[in-house]
Amino acid sequence: MLTALLVAAGSATAVASGPSVEPAGHYLYRFDQRRPLTLQPQRIAVYQRESQRAEKPRLADLGIGAADLTGWPIPGWSLAVTPPAARTGGGIADLVAAVAADESVDFVSPVFVGADGGPLIVTFDLLVGFRRDVAPGRAEAILGEAGAGVITHRTFAGMKGVYKLRSRARNGFEVLAAANALAERPEVSFAEPDMIFTGRGSAIPNDPGFSNCWGLHNTGQLGGTPDMDVDGPEAWDLTTGDSSIIVVVIDTGVQQDHPDLNQIPGTDSTDDTGGLGDGGPVNACDVHGTPVAGCVSAIIDNGLGTVGVAPGCVVASARTFISNTPGCNLSWSTQVSWTVQSLAWAESIGARVTNNSNFYGFMSSSIDQKYEDTRAAGMVHFSSAGNGASPLITYPASLPCINAVTALDRTGALASFSNFGSGLAFSAPGEDIYTTDRTGADGWSGGDYTFATGTSFASPFAAGIAALILSGNACLDADDVEQIMQQAAVDLGSPGYDTTFGWGFVNAHQSLVQTPGSTDVNGDGAVDVLDLIDLLLCFGQPAAGGCGSADVNGDGTINVLDLIDLLLDFGTICP
Repeated sequence: MLTALLVAAGSATAVASGPSVEPAGHYLYRFDQRRPLTLQPQRIAVYQRESQRAEKPRLADLGIGAADLTGWPIPGWSLAVTPPAARTGGGIADLVAAVAADESVDFVSPVFVGADGGPLIVTFDLLVGFRRDVAPGRAEAILGEAGAGVITHRTFAGMKGVYKLRSRARNGFEVLAAANALAERPEVSFAEPDMIFTGRGSAIPNDPGFSNCWGLHNTGQLGGTPDMDVDGPEAWDLTTGDSSIIVVVIDTGVQQDHPDLNQIPGTDSTDDTGGLGDGGPVNACDVHGTPVAGCVSAIIDNGLGTVGVAPGCVVASARTFISNTPGCNLSWSTQVSWTVQSLAWAESIGARVTNNSNFYGFMSSSIDQKYEDTRAAGMVHFSSAGNGASPLITYPASLPCINAVTALDRTGALASFSNFGSGLAFSAPGEDIYTTDRTGADGWSGGDYTFATGTSFASPFAAGIAALILSGNACLDADDVEQIMQQAAVDLGSPGYDTTFGWGFVNAHQSLVQTPGSTDVNGDGAVDVLDLIDLLLCFGQPAAGGCGSADVNGDGTINVLDLIDLLLDFGTICP
């Protein structure tokens, strides 16, 4: 049966058998780097608007029967098995053009092969970013000259000079060509279709069976190495975190009413909730985000289950991926713009930290740019290094503006499954991590908690420590936070930085010890004359009672050293 060539019931990792072809002309730019695209000739992708979905595309005359058409998790999209005679580069181009002529079809795209083996699908939207010195009038004139589409968004997702366009074309090859033509113009920083791609969470779930959180406090339980942990209890003697510090979890959704999660309402950047989602899971396979969130902010001292690294901070869910069903193998489908929109939402709520425990099957210029922009504005980003036991960091963790985190076992050794390599930032606990689960039968383990393994759970440990640091001093920028974490990390392996453990095993307590006091004495987000007055009113007094915040350098007394630090930061606006 030809239908056996389709991904099984929407699984993103099973690909059609048969050869791939890479004819000339199939490429895409990531900024100014031309990257080849490998065509998967066994499939094409078809889009129908909701109003037309009751009408099946009339494809039988082209050798595509009804049984060869299978729905995809992103609303409106289906994948179709192509007839054997069309499975050449030219044949696919002809088939796509013929399907585009079917009035019951709104758009048709070739299918390319993603980095994870899943499909890459061109959509009818383009994302175009101009160089920062190009005036808006000139940018829009260029777009008009190119005829690439109608502008639907200016300053897309808060990015200066970035436009989202809706193409008039019905053929994915034409949209791809339009994007490439724009990318080759000197005024353009990047141009790409709003690609549909797949990926998966970097997790290996286990059944429950242990009752301790060794990553927070390792007493040598079950063969572990005593004190091989992040020193959670020692850190909590200083702070459990500030509720004003928000960590955004970019994932498949976090259960919004979990009784043991410290969180605020989230958002849904996908298309399957009509923009009405609150960041919670939508389908039965959306099980990855809730355990990730628990590593950050499971509530402390409430008599329930577990505790996160930064229990006083809050998580906010940005559901960015639609889990592929059935199977629940942690694979998902998404579009480029959904990650960009999730990062923009994180900005809009004042989030200071993000965590993305996922491996993408596509590398995007738009995603790169938004991560870079938000980091420059003070946001600290973390992502899992991957579970392939490979010396290569997966995307997006491989971006220089993201801290890639690898997993350690309870002895402090690199976990056998964990990726490592150039660009690795930190190591953190990632094996047998006791964390929150979707409650009842909806989760991995049939209860409210689970033990989980993977770099997916190492990354939020590091993100939680960043949140603790910012709880101690919200005026720090991303460079400051990362430098504190680097200096506080426990060195493993070769002395200093290495590509097996990065800067070392993250440590919450030492990170807080090395966090300088905030010169924003009154906590209003700016270092100004009001802070100077508060400090002078406390001058010469011990750091006790109402004068604690004036002890900028943390030496126990408000003196000239605190005054000097404040004056050095005078006029600073906290991120």
